Amino acid sequence: MAASGSAMHAGPTPVTGAVQPPNVHVPIVEVWDDGVHGPGTGKPKTFQAKALYTEPTYKYTFWRADLMLPLPQESEIDVAYQIYWGADEHAVQSHSARSTYSFRLPAQASQWRMCVTSNNQFSRRVPEAARVSLRGSGPVFRDLLTKHKTNPFHVWIGTGGQFNGEGVWDDCEHVLRPFLIPGMDNLRRSHVVWTSDMAAAVERWYLLEYLRQWFGVGSSTALELEGQSCFRQAAETIPYSFTADSEIFPGFGSYIPVLQSSPVFSGIRSIGAKYYALFQAHTTPSLAHNEHGFLGEGYHSIKRMGPYTTLLTLDTRTERQLAGVVDRHTYDMLFGELEARVPATTTNLIVVASNPVIFPRTKNFESVLRSASSAGLTSIISYAVNGRQTRNDWVAKDRFGESVAVTKLNDFWTSAAHKSERGFVVHALQDFARRRSCRVTFTSGHVNCLSAGHFRTYTDSKFDPRRYPEQRGFVSDFRSMIQLTVSGLVQEPADGLTLRAYHFAGKSAPFDMYTEEKLYHTFNVDVNHLPPPNNNQKLLGRRSYGILIEHDFDNDRQRPGLLSFFYVENETCTGTATPYIINIPPLRYPHLPTPGDARPQMRPSVTYRSYT
Repeated sequence: MAASGSAMHAGPTPVTGAVQPPNVHVPIVEVWDDGVHGPGTGKPKTFQAKALYTEPTYKYTFWRADLMLPLPQESEIDVAYQIYWGADEHAVQSHSARSTYSFRLPAQASQWRMCVTSNNQFSRRVPEAARVSLRGSGPVFRDLLTKHKTNPFHVWIGTGGQFNGEGVWDDCEHVLRPFLIPGMDNLRRSHVVWTSDMAAAVERWYLLEYLRQWFGVGSSTALELEGQSCFRQAAETIPYSFTADSEIFPGFGSYIPVLQSSPVFSGIRSIGAKYYALFQAHTTPSLAHNEHGFLGEGYHSIKRMGPYTTLLTLDTRTERQLAGVVDRHTYDMLFGELEARVPATTTNLIVVASNPVIFPRTKNFESVLRSASSAGLTSIISYAVNGRQTRNDWVAKDRFGESVAVTKLNDFWTSAAHKSERGFVVHALQDFARRRSCRVTFTSGHVNCLSAGHFRTYTDSKFDPRRYPEQRGFVSDFRSMIQLTVSGLVQEPADGLTLRAYHFAGKSAPFDMYTEEKLYHTFNVDVNHLPPPNNNQKLLGRRSYGILIEHDFDNDRQRPGLLSFFYVENETCTGTATPYIINIPPLRYPHLPTPGDARPQMRPSVTYRSYT
């Protein structure tokens, strides 16, 4: 098992990659991984960090230490570690004077436990009154830490929103003013030059805003401090795998092409992605693909969680354009690497994407909103839905004159703009599941409400299940894939209007000739044991997190599936209620030949470039 971490300090930076003598002022990580000894009682393993990057204004240096630890055979253990500066190795500082941290290392025979979160920050648009009614940022995060202390998680899966870059436009307005002139035509904006002053101001902002949002450095409110404290405790004690969503700024990649291709958007994207890499992936844009195992133009990754579970993490933000969520060349690389890296023992492939792949389709809303906007009817629609004159995301314009709602809907996999791409991804994963007899499960966030759904094979009595095992039900159906979507851990849940709109669009629909797409009626009762608001049993607007645990169905330890839990905030905002549980058995698809049969089979494996 490999783990990595990063730290910062102000001061001179040694040359990256150079051989560093032991007395150089660099971080040293000492690790006790035998499950018996700890600081001061046994000889630790020692790992020296390497410098990754020094930011230009405050001269903070980012460091990375790679911890290579073998998984024990039978019993999981607690691993203790300390960090100190190399120059202090023989100084007065002793083990007892240093902070000690720990994490749980699973055994090769362990059933891995993973927590899943989304949107760890309040948006700036959430008013103070709403933050107070939710009791701030801590209740659900604190509940997650309580469960971690009781039965530690092995992995923390972040589906995006660990950082929110929305403030870059307001806080850097003084240098971005030429691009933000009110009423300016977007074609003129596309010709505004990205200057060195803009780059310096934006770089300072991302650094300081990460320090504020994650560590409370600077002006944090009392309602934010508890969540920041919980975040630090979680990051110190749970190895994490984070993907990006609002990390550049919300909606990046879903704006019209003339804005997306502008020098200012490109400049902000470069810096925002760099700081995502430094803080969340412990790498740099150049090292990510050369040394640290990331794939494609963005930060996609394939990570093994023991012998039976693999994470395919899609970066659906860095490469995003309105015409495509992920670059088509990257898809070809990803599925080639998936074939090469996933071992035959894998029974669960967890696909992590910030936006849910299975979610209400937005086509009808997009056309209605565009028509209403052009006809000047948005305020009438708002009044008809809410019973009062109001301004919200469904009717608002952004600073570039674009519809906030249309930009938001363009973010979804289910938007009309991504129909073909979504079809390719699902068909490619179905093909992988069929050939490998491996269950595919999607985990996502972004939408600030809970939902669960599935793809599955249509049941057709004309086809004999002895020859078409997918007709036997979920366990044998390679097209059956479950989507688990968590709401924000901290962020305010979606409002009633948004949930009603999603519910209106969330009807069962054919995905293709053989595959049904459907949302589950997961929430037949709310956390208070009463019917959910508006009797919406498919989507629930409360804060939450998810837990995934490998589980032996039918006592088959060689082919575990997954147990999934939604832990949802209770009515008093003091913790979570009884969880909603979804079983995900492993796939048992026999490879039976069907020569000469008239029924069309799965489309052959193709690259995205040749997919139609």
